[in-house]
Amino acid sequence: MKSQIVKHSFSAVIGFLLTAPTAYFILISLLKYVVGWPALFNSAQPILEHLGIKNAMGWNINLLIFLGPLIALLLNLVHVLYINWQADESHIELHLFFQKELISWLIIALSSLCLFILFMYALGENCNC
Repeated sequence: MKSQIVKHSFSAVIGFLLTAPTAYFILISLLKYVVGWPALFNSAQPILEHLGIKNAMGWNINLLIFLGPLIALLLNLVHVLYINWQADESHIELHLFFQKELISWLIIALSSLCLFILFMYALGENCNC
């Protein structure tokens, strides 16, 4: 019998709470800079500046925006992916098992999308093309 450290629903809630600030920040930034509707960004800007969005990477909101989706992704992957391996002298068997936990898969997809968008933004902003 396999013991679990954290229940599935708890990891999904924690994963959503860690990913939600990043998703909200990406949404309001896209609305302002791509669509041209700055209302949500302008209303959230004083709060974000107070939390340290303009400061260097440290113990502020920047760390949550960057590391939140990564922790959520890893936390939910632990619950849906099981790896079983056996090694002999001549071969190694590796079995991957995926659970059908819809909420965990949605959190994995959302956090992966947030990380992909942040990566593409960092790549595009720092590209000397």
